[in-house]
Amino acid sequence: MGARSGRERWFAAVVLVGTSFGLAAPTGAQDARKAESELRGIESDTQQLLVDPLLTRNSRSATHVEERLTDGQLFYQLQDYVRASIILTDVVDNYPQHRAMPDALFLLGESLYSAGDYLGARTRFRQLISRAEESAFRPYAARSLGRLIEIAIKTRDFDGVEDYFEKLSRLPPQEVEAATTYFRAKYLYNKAVPTEDVTRGDSDLKTTTIDTQALDSARLAFEAVAESSPYFPQARYFVGVILTLQRQFPQAVEAFRRVLRAQATTPEHAQVIELAQLAMGRLFYETDQLDQAVEAYQSVPRTSKWFDAALYEIAWVYIRMGDSTRAERALEVLQIAAPESRYLADGSLLRGNLLLRNGNLEEAALVFKATVDKYGPVRQQLDQLIAEHADTKGYFRSLVRENMEVFDANSILPPEAVRFATEEAEMQRALSVLSDLSQARGLVKDTSDLIRRLDGAIRSPNAVNVFVDLRRQRQRTTAVRNRATALRRTLLAMEEKRAPASSGELAEIRAERHKLEASLADAPKNPEDFEKRDNDMLAGFKGLTRDISKLEVEILGMEARVVATDRFLVDTQDARTNSEGIAAMQNELVAQRGAISDYQKQIQELKFQLESGRLQVGVGDARYERDAEARTRYNALVDRERALLASQDRAGSPQVESMFRRMSAVESSLAKRDAEIDRVLAERAAEINQVLAAETTNVEGYKTQLAELETEAEDVIGGVTYASFVAVRARFYDLVLRADVGTIDVSWADREEHRMRVEILTRGRAREIRALDDEFQEIMDEPKSGDAQ
Repeated sequence: MGARSGRERWFAAVVLVGTSFGLAAPTGAQDARKAESELRGIESDTQQLLVDPLLTRNSRSATHVEERLTDGQLFYQLQDYVRASIILTDVVDNYPQHRAMPDALFLLGESLYSAGDYLGARTRFRQLISRAEESAFRPYAARSLGRLIEIAIKTRDFDGVEDYFEKLSRLPPQEVEAATTYFRAKYLYNKAVPTEDVTRGDSDLKTTTIDTQALDSARLAFEAVAESSPYFPQARYFVGVILTLQRQFPQAVEAFRRVLRAQATTPEHAQVIELAQLAMGRLFYETDQLDQAVEAYQSVPRTSKWFDAALYEIAWVYIRMGDSTRAERALEVLQIAAPESRYLADGSLLRGNLLLRNGNLEEAALVFKATVDKYGPVRQQLDQLIAEHADTKGYFRSLVRENMEVFDANSILPPEAVRFATEEAEMQRALSVLSDLSQARGLVKDTSDLIRRLDGAIRSPNAVNVFVDLRRQRQRTTAVRNRATALRRTLLAMEEKRAPASSGELAEIRAERHKLEASLADAPKNPEDFEKRDNDMLAGFKGLTRDISKLEVEILGMEARVVATDRFLVDTQDARTNSEGIAAMQNELVAQRGAISDYQKQIQELKFQLESGRLQVGVGDARYERDAEARTRYNALVDRERALLASQDRAGSPQVESMFRRMSAVESSLAKRDAEIDRVLAERAAEINQVLAAETTNVEGYKTQLAELETEAEDVIGGVTYASFVAVRARFYDLVLRADVGTIDVSWADREEHRMRVEILTRGRAREIRALDDEFQEIMDEPKSGDAQ
């Protein structure tokens, strides 16, 4: 009996324990096993998370510098030289002791050179040369010296070039590349001949003062360029130019022929060959070998950029040969084949004179009239501009100041006059300086915007997204918290089955908890969830970006309508007499331009805000903050619910209670990890804020320097622009004057033709009258028949 009672008590205890553990049914046992497995996974992930190191500085791979160098090389190959320069500057300035430093420094110099920043490139190449004695930098010494010489030629600043040559002389001959030899010779040539690069194909060289000794040295240097060198055609071309300047025409012709015998392997070689053909034509013309000159000019292909020069110059060869018909035909081809040629104006006048010489008066008159019709209005516009501004120089300075960002010749000259103005070397250099200033201003603005975006991102509540490693850590802690919340829900669902509540405080707590569970159901629990959630948010930003693009198109349309209306008012102002109405429309146009400018500024600010908002998408933003608040409230409700159950002697099973305690330990570990993440984030943010503050100071300094340069540019470039304007105005005056003279010549020739025809007719009539008089006299003098008898 006692034994039976013991077995019954044991069986009852087993049933009770099974019931309390939720294992009375197979489904409850399965839920408990799943919960235990999930909890172990949470604990394991938490332990793994805790052992991952958190670095004060952003963790980078061991090959970070090499990766940055590769990125710089990639952008250089893609011809994105500005971005390549930015990346390589980071490597050069921040890792000066790294083994990749020589490669990065040389590639940085090349990137700056290709971007047109010759002074910046010169600084970098000089840095490399200063360390040329080190074995790692030595392979780049010769190429750097060659680049420095080339930069001296382009900037025409030859200070220190002799030192470059002295350093070149100390290098082994096998290390001195062909390019360096060529540019050394070119330096000597540019020093001897103070003129623009002859490879532009100019028909005349403004060589007022030539250093004959330096010219001989340059010729010897060019002749030293080996035939296997890729610069051999260019070198032989310069030899021919030097011999031409020395009036050694036969030797010059032979030098150009050597250029023609070289095989064109690159587009540059093909251009040098075309230049050599053009130069031979000029030499043959100078030496009265006119047939050979015609052959040389005809060898210049139609696809050549100097084809128009060949046509214009071959016309003069035909004129010297006395073949005005072929000369006129060559100029006619020039007018058709190269309507934008700088030779077209002079060629048209020459063609008109040839037609006049050939007696084609009607066609010659049409040519001269077309010239006057084309260039006369331009001359009037230029004269009107002078008449409207008493201080013309001051007007051009104000133009430069007002159009500093987008200044070009079109802003001050009629379209027909732009081509003549931009042919002037001084004007080209002035526009190049303004272009460099505009680019520098744009880069400074981009830097300011970048600093502003970084500052906004660092100061945002979820600055953790700026750092990849910290963002991933925060995502992992958030995911574990969300998984723990889901596990609490599972355990509480098991408790609800055991201890239901239909009313009272417990029912209210459970109702509120169920609402929170619905809002937390979509909380991310793995990396894919985070990615999907953020992509959904970024899709909204893309939609806003499209809307802004549509607004930009509308603003462009508004701007185009304002410009068209303004042009209409200008073109038709002589046909209207309602000056008050015109003034009102012009005032309205001014107001519309101001509104458009305001809209453009607002759009730029909206773009900035969108970009800033896009950077803040991720763990820690408002969505995740709402999740965190819901989790905190949910956990508080769970604790309150469990406390109520315990007070009613309906506490959960030991296993469930153990699970809750273990999850509390996990939450505590996660809180410590998040605090550590916040500490590291604060340290990194402080470091970045220091850098941003320093860069902000630098940018302000750059802005000050740019303002000073712009003030200087306003005076210098304003003066250059005014001088170019005066030259262009004189050029158009000369063109119209010569065309008017041609028209007068045609009228005079027509008058002379009529006069000569009248004289011929008069003389013919006089001869006929004399003949009639003679015949009549003979008849009158003839004796009568009676008298004869």
